Amino acid sequence: MKDISKISSVFFAFIFFGCISSAVYIFNDWKDLEADKQHPKKRKRPLANGDIPLSIAWLIMIVFAAISLLGSFFWSVKLGLVILAYALMNLAYSLFLKRIAILDVTIIALGFLLRVWAGGITSDIVLSHWLIIMIFLLSMFLALAKRRDDLIEIKENHQSTQIRQSQAGYNFEFINIVLSIMTAVLLVGYLMYITSPEVIERLDTPYAYFSFLFVLLGMLRYLQLIYVEKNSGNPTATFWKDRFIQINVLLWLAFFAFMLY
Repeated sequence: MKDISKISSVFFAFIFFGCISSAVYIFNDWKDLEADKQHPKKRKRPLANGDIPLSIAWLIMIVFAAISLLGSFFWSVKLGLVILAYALMNLAYSLFLKRIAILDVTIIALGFLLRVWAGGITSDIVLSHWLIIMIFLLSMFLALAKRRDDLIEIKENHQSTQIRQSQAGYNFEFINIVLSIMTAVLLVGYLMYITSPEVIERLDTPYAYFSFLFVLLGMLRYLQLIYVEKNSGNPTATFWKDRFIQINVLLWLAFFAFMLY
């Protein structure tokens, strides 16, 4: 019964976070409406191309935000506070913080970190500090890779204006250096996490560090996509299309399944 209760808690946390994320994305698209209409890709979004009227979009946003905030606080005050923090942070991001280079990708990374915290709260799982660091760094890595993709788009389309207002604070040299730093620290963080006494005790094996090979291969593959294939703009699409990454993740999961069972 305890496991069923945890599963239901995580499920509702997923629903509440999905609702607030949807509300935040609608608000952000409304703020960027005119700019998105001029963007070669974003002009196909529902608001930008007129598929959804603004009145309907606002109604959906308000309903989703109400479901998320009221439902999460009713379910758990701690979960409600995390979701409220996520909502306020993203409102600030949409209104002005996304114009500030470095701070924009930091907000994105913190958003993913809040999602993980919400999962830890609802499942009653204490998150390792190394795990928190890795999630934050990986989110920053992916966000910076997206900024690099934006720079490539500007260069290839010979655009005179920045796609994002924060884009003036980035160039290829800066992003390439930061991505290298992120990769190195992320890999060290994973090694520290997987060899920590608490993880060894939880997994009941001292050989979990062999999984580092799959993490290393995954990072190298994504760097290859960034620098060689210049195809890192959408991490989700990359995961669903790239066979190397898919097989690598499956092998990583299979390794832990073998170690545990």
